[in-house]
Amino acid sequence: MEKILCTLGLILVLAGCEALTSSNDGIPRIRSQADVDAYNATVSVASNRLVCTRERVVGSNIPQFVCMTVAQRERIAEQAREDVRQLSDELQNVIGN
Repeated sequence: MEKILCTLGLILVLAGCEALTSSNDGIPRIRSQADVDAYNATVSVASNRLVCTRERVVGSNIPQFVCMTVAQRERIAEQAREDVRQLSDELQNVIGN
């Protein structure tokens, strides 16, 4: 009986933790590729389509489902290219002087 009560208590605590981390911003949580496909079926603009990958985020070995729109991914890639160009230029200035 005690094991059953402990198990139920653990389930309630975990359910409470999930409720705390869920955002209530009106956007449904994407938890699987099926959710991504369902969302993408409703999007008419290609840049608004979601692309999701399982990634190991910094500070954790547990992969998380990370989703971004095509436009967000392109912006991040362009910013990374610009940062590399800027660092390369600065390095050339330091070496050249």
